[in-house]
Amino acid sequence: MRLSDWVKVIQQLARTWTVKNFRLLPLEAIHANERLLLYLSCKERLQDDPGLKEIKRDLIERTSSIDRDQLFGFSRRFRKFLYSLSLAGKGDLRRWMLDDVEPSNRLHLLKEIAFSNLTEEEIEKLGSDKSVFVRRRFFHTQLEAGITPSKSQLLSLALHPNRSLRELGQFYLSRIYSEDAYTIYRSSDGAQFYYIADYGRKEDAPYFMEGLRTGSKSTRYNCLRALALHAPERLAELDLGALIRQDRKSRAVLLPVIPRLLSLDAILALRPAFEQSSPSGILSFLHLLEKKSFWTFVDTGLDVLLSDAPPRSHEPIIQAIHQRVSINEVLPPILRQSISEKIGRMRSTSGHRHEQTIHVLELMMKAA
Repeated sequence: MRLSDWVKVIQQLARTWTVKNFRLLPLEAIHANERLLLYLSCKERLQDDPGLKEIKRDLIERTSSIDRDQLFGFSRRFRKFLYSLSLAGKGDLRRWMLDDVEPSNRLHLLKEIAFSNLTEEEIEKLGSDKSVFVRRRFFHTQLEAGITPSKSQLLSLALHPNRSLRELGQFYLSRIYSEDAYTIYRSSDGAQFYYIADYGRKEDAPYFMEGLRTGSKSTRYNCLRALALHAPERLAELDLGALIRQDRKSRAVLLPVIPRLLSLDAILALRPAFEQSSPSGILSFLHLLEKKSFWTFVDTGLDVLLSDAPPRSHEPIIQAIHQRVSINEVLPPILRQSISEKIGRMRSTSGHRHEQTIHVLELMMKAA
């Protein structure tokens, strides 16, 4: 640490000791001081310091003799630091970089080595990496290097379970080889057939419905998304309550569609499904309700404000009321009475806590 000291005498003492003794430290001492060594390596004013240069020289030398288990005993960030040092030297750690469990460390090879200098084995490993992040970066690096991907490589991407990788394969298959991935999917079986959902063709809606009933989790999500975007009227045939309870991704797909698709009564009937879906499900339901009917949202939101719900669930409701600029909706007498009664209860039970919100609501109701 004293290598970075601003007092020159102390820094010189630390430098002399480091140059003389750092190479004598056991590997356990390197392990124990990983964070300190990383800190020193990032200090710009130390880059030409003989002490830091000796540390780096010694670490490069150690990488030529440590074994695989010793390397992977270091932290993720320190391994990345060692890879950089090694590649700047003899590159002894290069043979293990693509075995690193951390995707960003595997990608570090692409950062340090030009694509044209990668070995066939490295290209094969990076091109079939299990990480979507690595596969995508490898593909773009290949394109940037001016190397045209093969048709088989693009087919592999077009058939990948990850949508973003499939889209890369689809685009470049069409652009380079005039090959339509949709035709490939239509002639496939199982999950690969349902990749037609990427194209979202309205005439394929019956297949999307079938995928929702029989497909895997990812197939069901893709088919639901395709229906919501391109054939939303078919969603009315589904058990929307079950889909809402299913998972957050399904709810995110349905929330924008439901206000246009269902009547107010049908939306109100979904409240139990939202409440069962997650601890914050009632807020999702209220957000949905606000898009359909502001006054129904207010009436239901006041119930939440009057309940024992945690304060964090109050703020979105209050915020939505205060931020409302205009209301193009008639206030029905039955809702006016209900809201007025709840405002009265709030005034008598909450003291001054909701005074401003009550004032805003009363002004809104007067103008409605």
